Amino acid sequence: MTASRRIAFLALCFALYAAESGLRGQSPAAPDVVAALKTHTDTVEAVAVSPDGKFIATASFDKTVKLWDAITGKELRTYAGEQGHKGQVLCVAFSAKGDLIATGGADNSARVWEVPVSVPVKTYPLNANLNSVAVATDGKTVALAGADGLVKVLPLGEEKGAVELKGTVGPVVGLGHLNAGNVWATAGADKQIRFFNGADGKLLASYGAGTAELTGFAVRPDGGAAFSTSADGLLRFWQTPAVPARTFPALKAAVTAFHASADGTTLLYATADKIVTIGSVGNNQAAGTCTGANANVGCVALSADKTAVAAGCADGTVLVWDRQGKPKGEVLAHAGGATATAFHPSQSVLFTAGADGKVKGWNLPLDAKLVKDKDGKEPSRTKYDFPAHSGKVTAALLNPANGQLITAGADKLVRVWDVTKPEKPVREIGPLAAPAVTLALSRDSQMLAVGTGKDVQLLTLTDGKEAGKLTQAADVLSLSFNSDKTRLLIGRADNLAVLVEVATGHVYQSFPHAGAVLGVAAQPSAPTVITASADKSVMISPVACTRFISIGKERPNGVVVSPGSERVLTVGPGPEVIAWNPNNGTKERAFGTGGAATAAAVSKDLQRVAVGAADGSVRMYTASDGKLIGGFSAGASVGALAFQPTAQPSGSVLVGLVKDKENCAVAWNVGFTPGQPLPAEFGQSIQTFPHPVAASALAFTSDGQFLTAAAEKQARRFRIASSTPVKTFQHPNLVDCVAFDDTGNVLATGGHDGVLRTFDLTKNAQLKQISAHVVTTPQQVQNPIYAVQWSQDHKHLFTASYDKTIKLWDAASGSMVREFKAAPDPMPDSKKDEKGPPPKKDEGPVGHRDQVFAVALSKDGKWLASASSDKSVKLWDVATAKVVRDFPNPGLKPVFAGEAAPSHPGWVHAVRFTPDGNQLVTAGAATRGKAYLAVWNVLDGKLVFGAERDLGPIHTMAMLPDGTRIVIGYAGAPRTKLAPGALILTFPGK
Repeated sequence: MTASRRIAFLALCFALYAAESGLRGQSPAAPDVVAALKTHTDTVEAVAVSPDGKFIATASFDKTVKLWDAITGKELRTYAGEQGHKGQVLCVAFSAKGDLIATGGADNSARVWEVPVSVPVKTYPLNANLNSVAVATDGKTVALAGADGLVKVLPLGEEKGAVELKGTVGPVVGLGHLNAGNVWATAGADKQIRFFNGADGKLLASYGAGTAELTGFAVRPDGGAAFSTSADGLLRFWQTPAVPARTFPALKAAVTAFHASADGTTLLYATADKIVTIGSVGNNQAAGTCTGANANVGCVALSADKTAVAAGCADGTVLVWDRQGKPKGEVLAHAGGATATAFHPSQSVLFTAGADGKVKGWNLPLDAKLVKDKDGKEPSRTKYDFPAHSGKVTAALLNPANGQLITAGADKLVRVWDVTKPEKPVREIGPLAAPAVTLALSRDSQMLAVGTGKDVQLLTLTDGKEAGKLTQAADVLSLSFNSDKTRLLIGRADNLAVLVEVATGHVYQSFPHAGAVLGVAAQPSAPTVITASADKSVMISPVACTRFISIGKERPNGVVVSPGSERVLTVGPGPEVIAWNPNNGTKERAFGTGGAATAAAVSKDLQRVAVGAADGSVRMYTASDGKLIGGFSAGASVGALAFQPTAQPSGSVLVGLVKDKENCAVAWNVGFTPGQPLPAEFGQSIQTFPHPVAASALAFTSDGQFLTAAAEKQARRFRIASSTPVKTFQHPNLVDCVAFDDTGNVLATGGHDGVLRTFDLTKNAQLKQISAHVVTTPQQVQNPIYAVQWSQDHKHLFTASYDKTIKLWDAASGSMVREFKAAPDPMPDSKKDEKGPPPKKDEGPVGHRDQVFAVALSKDGKWLASASSDKSVKLWDVATAKVVRDFPNPGLKPVFAGEAAPSHPGWVHAVRFTPDGNQLVTAGAATRGKAYLAVWNVLDGKLVFGAERDLGPIHTMAMLPDGTRIVIGYAGAPRTKLAPGALILTFPGK
């Protein structure tokens, strides 16, 4: 029988109920079959509906538990396999939150399983759209970063005690945690990488990450380094632990001139208040000050032995001081202002250049008394004096290797002079595109850098030929080569200093200021740079970018570090994800994608690499040799990928952010056995997690939950439902019934041994063991518990048993509160014709005469309904434990004289109150192997609907929270060849 014909047959069966129902003359509406849950192969013994009405769980004698969509009847998951039940599954129940189900079985175990719900376990609202999310190395502490630049660190994932990381201007685009010292690292849209103390949020250090937009950021889990990608196609390696920049004492005015000694230990910087300060690099403190200038100081110089300081001023004067700041001489050197000063490396001569186009070499000391010659003439103070350029001399420096002077002028020329033969320059370079404003000579005196406008021209000094050009985004104001001339430090008018690779022009690192950078010095013996700015600061900054790799001319999409720090993966540009050795920067291998690479992940066991693309393709590779394992389609662009760290086997669950169309996170089954064909479920969706907008970041906690960040001011934490039980509690006998308390943390079980047990799920321990239906005298008798029900306040438990009774227990103490007693025994065999003793008039209805299979509690907790193999349904007053009403079926005859007729023609297996409490729905068996379904009025006990059907006995029944549908599980009908299964029905009788 096909599925469609089967459903039609079942619907016809219910539509024709009236002829066999025993409800002659009545014609209430028969239930319609909404969906058939048809994949069980044996009797469906128990069903349950989630509190939100979205899911149905079925438990079967076929040893499986299945989860279904309550609206469509689509099967969502099967709980079975090696870690599933080894025998018939007898009961199933949802937790109050609907995120767990408990099952009990004939294998003497109760198991707890996770339900694949799509709602978040927890949400974290912030004040701005979220850009990034990360989890600390403890696996529990969460950091959330927003578009406003604020990062919130939540200890153990809780808002209490949150620490704020402030300082980023604009959105944070990347986050990471360093396990050494509890340090958080952030990458911002302001192109800076910052390191914060995780305990108090204080900024420890910040690095300028170049001049291009950052596109990705990650830290090594071992804390050994950080990595960034940027829109200029570079992967940068950053040193850790973070080293903060050092600042000289606050200045009162902007820096106007700067000079560093050749060994990098001593600085001179002049400020707009006409003070020249001598700075010690070793302790970033002022070692002395030189005063007395009457005009703005535009250039400074330090003698080779560091004993004399010279300054050239805008009024044309040149001043000299000793190291202690004592004036040693002053001279009016140049009309229009002095523009350059330099001490000769081997002669007692101070060279100056000025706006008058001249170069002068002054005999030292400047304050020496001049002795007239025999003719009475006073000798000249200058040893050298010659015109260098047709206009202003804009820059000048001395070549320490040969004593030659190099000058640049407003005439757009650069000239090299032998000062002893000034009639003609040794070499002339130009004309340049613009006048040079700064010059720098490599330490081997072989290469000259010339700053003209936004360009730095690199020249070989021996022949004046151009060796390269480094074009900048702003005017070049200062220059300095590193010790091996592979890098050049450039100070710019856009408030940045940048350290660039001479060969390519790529930026290693940037050093931001709040004003133009007028002076720079690359330290010759340490990975540090010194920058001086119009923002009234002089700083000593570490060169933290230890290496960069050019990974393409286009924009890459991010960087990922493997869980063990063994590999760094760059995502794009183009269709590849590339694995790099994080220690030496060598390329190891490439993993291809179906389109433009957008995401990558490495499994915790380091055996698998997953890559995603803009075309929605996801591919899996073996990490060791780069072999393709398999692939599947996500349906839309993949924004991020991550393996669930707790999945077993490792790497068997992959989560991705699907953008553009779905706006959701998706968990996929990617498990496989090496050397075997891929299983059919490879790439199948396990669970989806909808988002109102596309999520932008993804991170896993140590317990296997994951967080997402999205642009609607909210982060979410989700749980992926495991396909194996999260808890297993062994019992000495069959587990017949299970029930959660309202917290979902306590599970109650009823066993075939008559014992009621409670378990603490968080502690994975048994709380209480109550011999609820165990008789000890005259002999030991264990009466199975078939039903367990929590009271409305979840402090008490009802148990229903084979011994015909219902009992109420205090869950905390284990003591019995009251007993809902069985009916008195019938008359002896010799008096059977009397049909048993009639109840006394003042006693009312009696209890059950056979085993009690099911109980249901009214919403207000006042009434308890019960169902029994004595074919009756009864309503009890919880407060008195007395039967207040029977539910006699008008089509059936009483069994005992003076008692009500049975409710069903066969055993009653299930009972449920409708949500409004006005009706009861009951289900069970009928004669000739059929099923019986009925609806009753609670107020008067009258039958509203009743029907026998060829389904085989109905073993279980549940109701959706809104009362519009019921779910039944049945044994199947051999006579009609109807297999066991379950049905979703519209509510009968309406």
